[in-house]
Amino acid sequence: MVLKAHYLTPALSFLVLFGTLLATSVSAENKNSFLGDDRLLAEEADDNGLEKTLEHNFSPDDRARLRKALADYARSTDPEHTQIELKRKAMQESIEKRFNECNKDNDDSLDREEATLCLPQIARHFSYVDVDEDGVITLEELQLAQAKLIERQKSAEARMEAQKIQDAETAIKEKSKAKENKQAANVRKRPS
Repeated sequence: MVLKAHYLTPALSFLVLFGTLLATSVSAENKNSFLGDDRLLAEEADDNGLEKTLEHNFSPDDRARLRKALADYARSTDPEHTQIELKRKAMQESIEKRFNECNKDNDDSLDREEATLCLPQIARHFSYVDVDEDGVITLEELQLAQAKLIERQKSAEARMEAQKIQDAETAIKEKSKAKENKQAANVRKRPS
């Protein structure tokens, strides 16, 4: 039951926000057209009424809040998002634990010697991790380095995916050209 209540909170907040936005955006004239004149409703539908309603009746701030509420709702109901958040939390806890284990002098920072003894991978990139160049690494700098690493990995994956897409497009174009050439050759071979 606790889990369901967790999922209902964003859903209810979304519905309340959407209802509030909708109620404030519908003028008295629009209310009358919704209630009585089917012809006006048909004309609005023909003119992409939904788009016009969203563009004209909601302020940019209201639209931004609505988008945020939708995104929050989607995140709360997406099991993959929950798994990702759990993995992030576990990774953060792991970083903190390793940092605290290596911090022998309890000064909330790691010098080169501590990093070399306990975190050799970090020691190799000490200058990169030490953002403020004070000769020690804090937990925040270590977390920032981890975030940068993840971002670089995502960028590399995105570049590889873009390359795959480009290769697939090229293969399709080449296949199409080969088919056209084959058809042109068949037309030339036919007796007239």
